Amino acid sequence: MSSRIKALDESVVNKIAAGEIIVGPVNALKEMMENSIDAGATSIDILVRDGGLKVLQLTDNGSGIDKNDLPILCERFTTSKLTAFEDLSSIQTYGFRGEALASISHIARVTVTTKTQSDACAWKVSYAAGKMLGEPKPTAGKDGTAILVEDLFYNVHSRLRALRSPNEELAKILDCVGRYAINAFQIGFSCKKFGDSQFALSVKANSTTRERIRAIFGRVVGENLVELNLAENPQFGVSAHGQVSNLNFVSKKAITPVLFINNRLVTCDPLRRALNQVYGSYLAKGNKPFIFLSLSIRPDLVDVNVHPTKREVRFLHDDEIVELVASRLEDALASVDTSRSFTTTSIYTPNPVSIREGLGQPHSHLINNMPVSSVTNKIKRQENKMVRIDSSQNKITNYLKTAEIHPGPSGNAFDSQLGQAVSVNLSPDSTTQTQEIESNDSVANARDPVYSVLRSEWSDVNLASVKTLRKMVDDDTSKELTNAFANLTYVGVVDEQRRLATIQHELRLYLVDYGSICYNLFYQIGLTDFANFGKIYLELEASLSADKGIVIQDLLIQTLNPGGNLVASLLQKIWDMKEMLDEYFSIEIHGNSNDLRSIRIASVPLLLKGYMPPLSKLPYFLYRLGNKVDWSDEMPCLHGILQQIALLYVPEVIERIDPEDESVESEERAAYVAKVDLMTATLEQTIFPCIKKRLLVPKSLKSSVIEVANLPGLYKVFERC
Repeated sequence: MSSRIKALDESVVNKIAAGEIIVGPVNALKEMMENSIDAGATSIDILVRDGGLKVLQLTDNGSGIDKNDLPILCERFTTSKLTAFEDLSSIQTYGFRGEALASISHIARVTVTTKTQSDACAWKVSYAAGKMLGEPKPTAGKDGTAILVEDLFYNVHSRLRALRSPNEELAKILDCVGRYAINAFQIGFSCKKFGDSQFALSVKANSTTRERIRAIFGRVVGENLVELNLAENPQFGVSAHGQVSNLNFVSKKAITPVLFINNRLVTCDPLRRALNQVYGSYLAKGNKPFIFLSLSIRPDLVDVNVHPTKREVRFLHDDEIVELVASRLEDALASVDTSRSFTTTSIYTPNPVSIREGLGQPHSHLINNMPVSSVTNKIKRQENKMVRIDSSQNKITNYLKTAEIHPGPSGNAFDSQLGQAVSVNLSPDSTTQTQEIESNDSVANARDPVYSVLRSEWSDVNLASVKTLRKMVDDDTSKELTNAFANLTYVGVVDEQRRLATIQHELRLYLVDYGSICYNLFYQIGLTDFANFGKIYLELEASLSADKGIVIQDLLIQTLNPGGNLVASLLQKIWDMKEMLDEYFSIEIHGNSNDLRSIRIASVPLLLKGYMPPLSKLPYFLYRLGNKVDWSDEMPCLHGILQQIALLYVPEVIERIDPEDESVESEERAAYVAKVDLMTATLEQTIFPCIKKRLLVPKSLKSSVIEVANLPGLYKVFERC
C-alpha cells in the first residue's frame, strides 16, 4: 500500500532550508558579514572558537536594529531590503530573502545585542528555532550589532560529523573574511581565534586595496600587482576595477580568483576560465596568477536569486562581458610584457591590413627590400576564443585527392574559341605595367608575368555623377560586415558551380556567395579607379590583319545569334560612345563608321592585377553594354557601364564534373581540373586579399553571408557532452 502524501512538520522544513543555506560555519559568517556591510558598518570584528562550531561571534558598528524589529528578526522571509519581487531587478544590497538569521537560529543558539544611534542603551535577546526567547533586556553596548552563534549544528548531527577539523574550518573563515576585506573599501576587519592574544587577520579601514591584498595574501603577491580597470560600457552597463598579478609573480599554488559582481562574492566559471587562459599565454607552464576583480553590472541585467547561498549569479550578455574583461586583462598584461615581440608573415601587400583593428598601420621591417607590418595588435589567447591561423600549416585542402589528368591542347581555363593573345596595360597610381601573353596555354598559366614599367599620371575625376555614386555606396555600407570582411581569413571554395566559399572571422565560420561579393568588389573598384583603368588588349591569334582587336559582330553572332537589326543597333550605340568608353573605361573600339560590321573591340579595362576576367563572357558583356545601359542620362549611363564591367569580372560558374568518371572525355576532365585549380588559386591569392583591403560591404549583401559555426557555441556543446 502506497504511503499518503502529507505536509512536512514546520521544524523539519526549517531545518532542511537551513541546511541549504548554512553549509558550514563560513556560510553563517558570510551572511552575518553581508548584513553588517549592508548596515553601513566601518568596523567588523570576528571571534572564532573550534572553527566556529562552538562560538562564532561578529561585532560591527553599523546602524543597529530597531527594538521593535527584534521580535521578527529571526523569522523566515523578514527583511528590510525587499518589498516586491520586482525589486530584485534593482537590488543593491547583499541580503534580500530574509532567511540567513532564521536558518542560523534553527541549527544554533543565537544571541543578538544591538543599539541604534537613537537608543539610550543596547538591547540583548536570544533566539531559538526562529522565535525570540523572552523580551529584549537592556544592557550596556556601543552603536551597532553583535551576533553570537553558539553550538552550530547541535541538532543536526549528520552535518556536524561531515564537517572538517576546526583548523580547516577556521582557514575557510579567514579566507572568506580576507576576500571581503579586499573588496569592502573603507571597512576594517579583524578575526581572532578564541584564546589567542593576536589577531589571525587584521585589516585597517584606511588601507588601500594593495595593502589589503598584501596583508591577506602575503608580501610576494602585494609587490607584484597590476591595476586592472574597465571604464563603463554603455551597451552592457558594465565596469570593473581590480588588481592582478604581473608577469614577475611566480607561484605554483593556485589561488582561487577573488571575484565580486555588484559587490557580491561569487564564483563565475566562464570569467575565471577566460582570465586564466589569458594568463596561460604569458606565464610559464605551472605558474598560477592572482586575480582580484570587482565587476559592476547594471542590476536589471543580473539575476542574484540563483543559488541558496547566493554564491552564483547569472547575467545577460555573459559572452560579451567576459570578452570585454578578458580583452582589458590582455591589454594590461601586454603593457608590462616588454620582453615579447611578434613577427609578421612574409606575404607583402601594398596597403597592409591588420587582422584586427587599425587597418594599414605603418611598417617597420623589410622583407625582400619591401616594407611589411610589424604586428602590434593584441592577440586574444582564450582557449574557447582562440583563432588559430598559421600560414605555414597545411590546409585541409592539401589532403583532398585531385585526379592526375594531363590536359590536352585546349586544356586551359579560358574559352578556346576566342584563341586570343592578350596584352595587359596596368596603371596603378603613377606607373603602367605591361604583360605580354603569347598563347592560350600562356594565358592559363600566366601567374608569374614579367613586367616592364612605363610612366603614367593618375587622372583626377570631378564628375558629380561619379561622386554621387560613390556616396551612395558609402551610405549603403554595413559597418559590421565590412569589418568582418576586412579581417577575414579565407578558408576555401565549397561549391564552384554555385560559387560558394567559406571564410572565417574571429570565432565564426561563414558561407559566402563569392559571385555576389565579387560583383560588389569590382563595381566599387570601377568607381574608385574611374578613368584610371589599365587595359587588357585583345587580339585573335590567327588574325593576319594589322588591325588589332576582335570583330564584335562575329562574337555576337557566334555566341548569341541575335537578329540582324538588333546587332546593327548595338554596334551603332557602341560606336557612338567609343570616345567615352575609351577615356573613362579603357574600352578601345576601332573600325570604320561606314561599315559597322568591321567594328572591333581592342581592349577591356583591367581592374585587378593578377586576375584575368573570364573572357568567355565577353559576348554577353558587349550585348548588355549595348542593350541594357541607359545611354540617355549621365549617371544611369556610368552606373550601368560599371555594372556590366563588374558582371564581366565576376568569376564564371564552373559546371561540376567528376574527375574520376572515365565516361567523360579526358580533355574535358582535364579542362575542369585546370579551371578549378586556377579559380581556387585566384580566389585565395588575388581576389579575397583585395576584398579584405577594398570592399565596403553593402547592407543588401547580408543574405549572401550565412554563419555556419562559431567556436563558443561548439565549446558549449562539447562541455555538455
